[in-house]
Amino acid sequence: MIIDFHTHIYQEWVAAKILPAAKRKLKVAVPGTGAPQDLLCMMQAAGITGSVLLPLAKGREDVSSLNDWILSVSGGRELTAFGAVHPFMPNLEAELDRLASQGIKGVKMMPLLQEVYPDDPCCGNFYEALIERKMILVAHAGRDPLDRQEVFGTPERFARTVACYPDLRLVLAHLGGLRMWDDVRRHLLPACGNVYFDTAYVSFYMGQEEMRELIIDIGPERVIFGSDYPWEEPGRAVEIIKGLGLCDGEEQAILGKNAAKLLGIESL
Repeated sequence: MIIDFHTHIYQEWVAAKILPAAKRKLKVAVPGTGAPQDLLCMMQAAGITGSVLLPLAKGREDVSSLNDWILSVSGGRELTAFGAVHPFMPNLEAELDRLASQGIKGVKMMPLLQEVYPDDPCCGNFYEALIERKMILVAHAGRDPLDRQEVFGTPERFARTVACYPDLRLVLAHLGGLRMWDDVRRHLLPACGNVYFDTAYVSFYMGQEEMRELIIDIGPERVIFGSDYPWEEPGRAVEIIKGLGLCDGEEQAILGKNAAKLLGIESL
């Protein structure tokens, strides 16, 4: 069983806008089209049994319509939708209730796009609402490939968040802080709470030995496989995990068992 906990799909008009722009700015290949069927084909080729869809909302007003779309194209045993959310949206609790009523188990926060500091006291109501509903929060952590000047979701800020809200079930993308892994070790590894770390896109910035060492330091029981489709080919991401030289139990935990436990499922 392999579960990809970090994938993105886009409406056709959105993909036509952002994927070519990313290719120009980052000068990297984008292997996926961002379409649900393309993701399903790549999953089948890689032997991935289920993927979590993480919609990205920049503003506060487009959240509900984005969630409507992600709900319309997900479902079944292969594509599990999480919800988009903005921590400061006016109808936050109503939207969380709506998502929960549809069986949605978590939401995605994007500090660098939303320009939100995760340790901002104004986020408190958001975290408390998630804890009350037993929903998972997935958050981008660290820098991004564009190397923006301001880094909103730093490991240090997330460590302070965890200290204040230890009951929050939190998945920090990119092994806790893209291109900030010294800070991950310094601030997040000592932190308690229900914190997991996904592996999305980190192989483009660290070698396999460095990746293996960080995973061992974190603890394989807290690491969850993620590809970051369409920005990474899921099959390549799976092979990277399999090539780290971890023991069978650790590899199986990262590729699927940790995610299944977090999602409250036994198998896919």
